[in-house]
Amino acid sequence: VDVNVNDNSNRETITITTMFQRYWALSPRFGCRGHPLPTVYKLAARFRCEGDVVRDRRLDSGSHSQRHATSSSNITGTDEAKNNSLLPSSLSSLNLKYMEQDELRARFDAYDKNSDGSICAKEAIQLVKDADGHLIRDEGNISEKNCAELRASAEAIVRSMDANGDNRVEWSEFKAAVDRAATPVSDRVYPISGTMLINFTGQGVMVPVLPFLARGVGLSTSELGMITASAALARIASNVPAALAAERFGRRPMLVSGPVVGALGMAGFALAPTDPHLAFASFCASNALCGVGSAMTMAGSGLYLTDISTPLNRARTMAPLTMAALAGFMVGPPVGGFIADAYGLQVPFYVTSGALLLTAASALAFLPETMRRRRKGEGKSADNKPATAAESAVRQWRTMLKKSDIQGISAVAFVNGAVQGSYAVTTIIYVSETLGFSTSQAGMMFTASVLAMAAVTKPATDFSDRYVSVNPSNCRSSLIAPGLGIAAAATAMRGLEVFPSALPFTALFVASHLANALLVMPNMTPFLVDSTTEKQRAQALAMRNMAQDTGVLSGAVILGAVSQGVGVPEAILCSAGVQALAAIFFVARTSEGRQKKGLLEREKECVTTKRE
Repeated sequence: VDVNVNDNSNRETITITTMFQRYWALSPRFGCRGHPLPTVYKLAARFRCEGDVVRDRRLDSGSHSQRHATSSSNITGTDEAKNNSLLPSSLSSLNLKYMEQDELRARFDAYDKNSDGSICAKEAIQLVKDADGHLIRDEGNISEKNCAELRASAEAIVRSMDANGDNRVEWSEFKAAVDRAATPVSDRVYPISGTMLINFTGQGVMVPVLPFLARGVGLSTSELGMITASAALARIASNVPAALAAERFGRRPMLVSGPVVGALGMAGFALAPTDPHLAFASFCASNALCGVGSAMTMAGSGLYLTDISTPLNRARTMAPLTMAALAGFMVGPPVGGFIADAYGLQVPFYVTSGALLLTAASALAFLPETMRRRRKGEGKSADNKPATAAESAVRQWRTMLKKSDIQGISAVAFVNGAVQGSYAVTTIIYVSETLGFSTSQAGMMFTASVLAMAAVTKPATDFSDRYVSVNPSNCRSSLIAPGLGIAAAATAMRGLEVFPSALPFTALFVASHLANALLVMPNMTPFLVDSTTEKQRAQALAMRNMAQDTGVLSGAVILGAVSQGVGVPEAILCSAGVQALAAIFFVARTSEGRQKKGLLEREKECVTTKRE
């Protein structure tokens, strides 16, 4: 079967036949033997999708030595390992690419039985056994034929990661192979992006339509405020239970049931009665359902993206959440307004409800579960009894809140929510009453800021991942703090009315959002994930969401009172002051973590040098 699969790593090609022969000879556990020809094509698809490369030069030692001699004049040391070391797909079950460097080093040392700083073919047999759970672990109880296959698989693994041709895998080669596999972003981010885009578009649709729908049935402004607050309160109440459910039942159920609950809420708006009292209760219940559905979807999507992210692509993997939110709030209001004008105020809610049901069906059909199995003994309390979900959550929150890094990033999330919640009672009122903006002009100002943020999000996430991968001692907190300071300065200039005209005010408004999009938003979730263990991440994301939702409520209430009692410019100045305080607090609380990280990296370098 002469079908070529392109190998982009070294511009060579291999045939499916050759690849099939390798798997036949080295790894019968893939289920090749005795299967018909279509199995070959399935293997080719798996080979291509996973990006794993088995080079022709590894078939015989002569060609390997010749190529190594040719390349050694151009590539040396770590650069050679980066270019030639490849992590076989047969080791994917070990989840090596998801490990932090400390955990990865500990795993390497565990396989390096004789502590000589390298893994030989004999030691790599344990790698093969760990990667394939159904192999018999006691080598003395298996047949000579299976022993030969084990040894052949181990030798193939060593050849795959051996960059300098010494038939051993050193730490630099092992790490380079894992890093190479950990750098690309998984294709599974795209279905998640679609789900979150529909979710945030639905929230955006409500912005221009819900006030008209509420006023149309005779509700007051205060009642409309209570309806809006019901979603935030529902999210606050649902964040922790949603995270617990995602940890217990998996991420996929949350990505299916969350949109379904949100669809019910959207349908509730469209089917609400016209009586003011019944309409008010119906709107509050419907918006609360939307809030619960949003909390479930955010919990599932956040943990799903965390599961498929690695330390080297975390910011780029998390970027779809930000991009979907920006695109949803940019597209939702004009789409909702157009549909409402053309077909009626209820139709946008029907359309959004149907779209949410489609995303639930898409998640059910196309998204595999990513929650990894717990190891034996996890989830038990100190007295070795199984801990309940509530006890586990409380214990995790207590542990995390003692960490200075978590305190700092939680404060940033709270302040970001407070600033977001204050826009309706500060910025919108100022531009409409002082600068004379119309409703469409105010909308264009927000659209301009969203477009600017969307334009810089991808390069910002790329830079964030490069920043921490180039030098392991670099910390994402070093990027967050300047962004907070720039945003606070731009907000303060708006509050001080340094440029009391439309164009400069809009430019400062966009500048504050650009600072957030470039330095703060791309690094918040990756910094939080980097600062917690895998077991804590569900509750860490719930803590961040709760801090932000609480900030939205607090900002709307407190800064609204300042705006009404003192003045709108003074309320904007208070917003800038809160941002500045958050920046100072964040720097103070994360400085110790940055120092420890730098010290640990220097100690690792010393240990590595001694081993060499």
